[in-house]
Amino acid sequence: MKIRKGAVLLSLCMLVQAGLVGCSGGSGGKAGNEQPGKGGEPAVSHEPVTLSFKMNVGSITSKEGFMAVFGDKIKEKFPHVTPEFIAPDITLKAILETGQQLDIYYDSFANTPTNLLQNGLQYDLTGLMKEHKYDLSPLEKTSVDAQRQLASGGMYGLPVSIDSVALIYNKGLFNQFGLPYPKDGMTMEELYDLTRRMSRVVDGVHYYGFGTSLGFVMSLDPLAPSFIDPATNKATMSSEKFKLIFQSLTGLFQVPNNEYDKTTLTYSAQLKLFGEQRLAMLLGPNALGTRYFADKDKALDWDLTTYPTYKEAANTGPQNAPGYFYVTSNSKHKDAAFQVAAYVTSPEFQKHLARKGYVPALQNADTVNEFGKELPFLNDKNVKALFTAKPAPIANLTRFQAIALAEVQTAFNDLQWNGKDINTVLREADERADQKIAAEMSKSK
Repeated sequence: MKIRKGAVLLSLCMLVQAGLVGCSGGSGGKAGNEQPGKGGEPAVSHEPVTLSFKMNVGSITSKEGFMAVFGDKIKEKFPHVTPEFIAPDITLKAILETGQQLDIYYDSFANTPTNLLQNGLQYDLTGLMKEHKYDLSPLEKTSVDAQRQLASGGMYGLPVSIDSVALIYNKGLFNQFGLPYPKDGMTMEELYDLTRRMSRVVDGVHYYGFGTSLGFVMSLDPLAPSFIDPATNKATMSSEKFKLIFQSLTGLFQVPNNEYDKTTLTYSAQLKLFGEQRLAMLLGPNALGTRYFADKDKALDWDLTTYPTYKEAANTGPQNAPGYFYVTSNSKHKDAAFQVAAYVTSPEFQKHLARKGYVPALQNADTVNEFGKELPFLNDKNVKALFTAKPAPIANLTRFQAIALAEVQTAFNDLQWNGKDINTVLREADERADQKIAAEMSKSK
C-alpha cells in the first residue's frame, strides 16, 4: 500500500514464507511490573500508560475505525494501555509546535523521509529490540532491508502491512469485445498488444485499453532505481535504467486510441473510467484499486492478475510499499510503545489484519491463509496469482523523493503534449530536480 490519505488500505501482493515473530522478556523490565512473554510474544508491562497514535493512512480516518482495527485489540492484549487516536486533521507540525504527545506514528515507507525524518521524529529501535529479544527475520525481507537502509543499519520502524501494485482488469469490457483476459505472467509486450486491441472508439464512445498511476507505479516498478542518488543527492532520471521503465509505461499512452487528455490522465479520472466500463486495464496501487471498486460498485465485474514482467527481470514482481509503526523520538513511553508495535507484528495480530484485507508483514502460510476472510468480495477473485511473485528490492529513498516524483509527472506532460523527446524530458527533469534539491539543502545549512 503506498499508504496515502484518501486511499483505502488494502494490498494483495505478498510472498508466502514460513516463520514466526519472536519476542520475549528482556533484562531491562521493571521488577514486579513486567510479565515475561509467552510463545514468542513481547513482554507485557503492567505500568498504566496512555499511548497516542497518529495514522497517516486513508483507511483509518476516525477513532471508531482506529479502535476496530488496532485500538480494541491492543487494549485487550495490554489492559494497562489506553490507546489515544490523534485526528487526521492534526498535522505533525502542529503536534510538534504544541508539544502534544505522539508515541506511535503509522506511515508508508515512501512518506517516511518527508514526514518522519524531516521532523526529527525518528528513533532507532535497535536497543529495544535487543532488550526484548525481538526477531526481525520472520518479517517480509525487503521491508526490513529498506528500513535498515533508511536508518543506516538501525531500525526506525517495524513493518506492519505491505502495499504494492496490481493489474486490475474489467472482465465486462473484455467479454464485450470478445478478447481474452490478461493472464498471470503476462509480459510487457503482451500488455502492449492487449492495450492496442482494447483501445477503440465505438458508436462515439471512447474505450481506453490501459491506465496507471504513473508516479506510484514507476516508484515500485521491478526495475526502478533510486530516483535520487543517496550518496550525491543528484537526480538519476536520465539514466538508462530509468529511461527503460519510463519509456515502457509512458509508451502505453501513445498507443492509438489510448491517448489521454489533461482531464482524463489523473488517476482519479481513470478510476472513474474503469467504473464506467470505459477502461479495460488499470495498473496502480492496490489500496486504490480492489477495495475502491468493491465499495463503489459491487456489480462491477473485475479481476486481478500479476504485474507485467520485463525480459530483464522475468521472475521478479514489483517492489513493496510497506507501512511501519514508528516509535517516535519525543515519546515518553518508548518501551511500552515498542511492546505494542512488536505485538502488532505478532502472529495473532497479523492474522487479525490479514482477515481485514491488510497484506501482513508476517509472511507465513498460516497468516496468508487468513487474508481477506472478512471481505466476501474477494472470494471469486484471482488473489492467489498475486502471492507468487518475488518482490524486487526496495530502491533507496532520500528526503527529496517528492521533488523527483513531481518532475516525473512534468517530464511525462512534456513528452505527451509539448513535443519533446524522451532524452530531453528526462535530462530536463534531472536539471530541475537538482536545482530544487540544492535549494532545499541550502536551507538546512
